[in-house]
Amino acid sequence: MSFLGIEFNDHAITGVSGDRVLFSEPGCAYCEGTGVVFGSEALRSAHIRPSAFYDKYWRGLSEQPLARPTSQYKTSADLAYAQLQQLWASAGSGITQVAFAVPTYWSDEQLGLVLGLAVDAGIPLTGLATLPVAATRRSYPDYELLHIETGLTTTSVARLRQDSAATLSDDIAILDMGTVQLERSMAEYFARRFLECSRFDPMHDAASEQAIYDQLDDWVAILAANGEAELRTEYKGNQFTAATNYADLQAWLQLRCQPLIQSLRARTSVEQPTALQIGATLAAFPGVAQLLADLPGCDVFVLEPGAAAYGLTHRRASLNGKLGSVAMTAILPWDQPPADVSLERALASSAGAVPSHLVMDARAYRLNDQPLRIGSEAAKGDYSLIVDARHKGVSRHHCSIEFNAGRVVLNDYSRFGTRLNGYRIESSAVLQPGDVISLGDPACTLKLVAETGSAEQGD
Repeated sequence: MSFLGIEFNDHAITGVSGDRVLFSEPGCAYCEGTGVVFGSEALRSAHIRPSAFYDKYWRGLSEQPLARPTSQYKTSADLAYAQLQQLWASAGSGITQVAFAVPTYWSDEQLGLVLGLAVDAGIPLTGLATLPVAATRRSYPDYELLHIETGLTTTSVARLRQDSAATLSDDIAILDMGTVQLERSMAEYFARRFLECSRFDPMHDAASEQAIYDQLDDWVAILAANGEAELRTEYKGNQFTAATNYADLQAWLQLRCQPLIQSLRARTSVEQPTALQIGATLAAFPGVAQLLADLPGCDVFVLEPGAAAYGLTHRRASLNGKLGSVAMTAILPWDQPPADVSLERALASSAGAVPSHLVMDARAYRLNDQPLRIGSEAAKGDYSLIVDARHKGVSRHHCSIEFNAGRVVLNDYSRFGTRLNGYRIESSAVLQPGDVISLGDPACTLKLVAETGSAEQGD
């Protein structure tokens, strides 16, 4: 019996048998006339004629008509089936059992459609598992565990329980935050440098824009090795140069990652450190892994490429499926020893800059050892901040700010929710200078600042 695990991350649909990768390619297509190419070959034409390029058919898998149908492919399911059939053929003969690791954002209808595509392609499917669970092969003692998976246009954050196995608890999808957007940011950085250094804008022409994308990996490798470099590109027989800096590229990308960063800050636990298990795809972008590691109380663990496909092949006995009877698995046992965690390092990372004041309506309120209660009413004997009645949806005791083990922590007690930098917190979050808390409608905004001088402000 030969088993094949297939991981459906549209950035890299990966098939693994044993410890060998049989295929790995992006879930994208380029259709011109009656011809079609998939994966990396499609990417080489993505910016030449964008109207012929498709990269959302796995994310939005359905039998609804494409916004830009072709003579051969009318729906996203048509494109998905054609690519799946091609990948299955490339796996070769001798495969008798197949399992899929599927993204958590797929609906029941999409899962049913995938099963139908597998049957039509002649794939002997015997099991399905959620991708974060399939990718998680070891526990992280004393940590909360979040798995971060980045696809072409979406980043998913899944919370996993670690009782006796990896179990999916809940998840969210961050739209328009995928490799497409991150690569676009890198291309914009390099284009800006060429414009500033040579007065040449590579984004003004489809061919020169495609050339920038084609060189991204090489340029990033050069900068990673040297710190800075003078890069060159050619357009219509002319050579153009640009002085570039790796630290600048990292900072540029980190700005693009703020939706992910703020979402994680609103979801990570205050009570225990968090293990951020991230895919190799996201970790490959300059500065992103370090940005995640700098989050309060977080430690980052990078998985190998195709981790979910490997996880399927090494735990296939736990899928308990047979041909013609496929069940979804959201829990799988560990098959590797516990991670070598650094609890002390994660706890130490919580001790960053600490806010000293909360600012509302241009007035600063000092934070001290006494909790600051925020709401529509003041409680006798409490250090309180009252929100004006014009802000609807504010509870009497809406939230509080207090010191906890050297950190400043925001706690939410309301029915209406409290937002940190635009993201609703789950129960509590560690605060940093520059953070903005908002509550009510219209929003009442409160800003955290750190005192830099000796003079005291406010009450």
